[in-house]
Amino acid sequence: MSQSGAGEANVLSGDGDSKKPKEKEVSILVADDDPAMRSLVSDELKDAGYRVVQVSDGLEVMHCLQDVSPDLIITDLRMPHGGMDVVARIKEVVPKTPVILMTAFGDKETESLAYKWGASAYFNKPVRMADLKEAVKNLLDNDGHTKSSDGGRCNHG
Repeated sequence: MSQSGAGEANVLSGDGDSKKPKEKEVSILVADDDPAMRSLVSDELKDAGYRVVQVSDGLEVMHCLQDVSPDLIITDLRMPHGGMDVVARIKEVVPKTPVILMTAFGDKETESLAYKWGASAYFNKPVRMADLKEAVKNLLDNDGHTKSSDGGRCNHG
């Protein structure tokens, strides 16, 4: 029997591809200038088992991307140094990372622009947390992100 990896043959008895359930070290960057909204979203995601890094504006998002490699980013549209421009800059730096855009000031045109600029999902506020968590789960499952993060040191806000 040939095995692709020479060395020790570590065969598990039974049929299992028994993948050890790895601890879910999936990190999500939440950017919103409204502390109550940022806290609500972060708490919901932490309760669902995700590591959450919080920032309060678009500049902090970009600084954070230098230190942390989030698996997904949730950002508000209208916040200091935010807007579609921050979505475009995020996609330049981490093109494969899904971005969820939220806004309290959206319409069909805003939604269309969000997708054009690279958003993976779009939500009008107030956001139903169940819908947001479902979108997070689907985007992470579809992209297969299960990498661990370097730590969440960007909790400036």
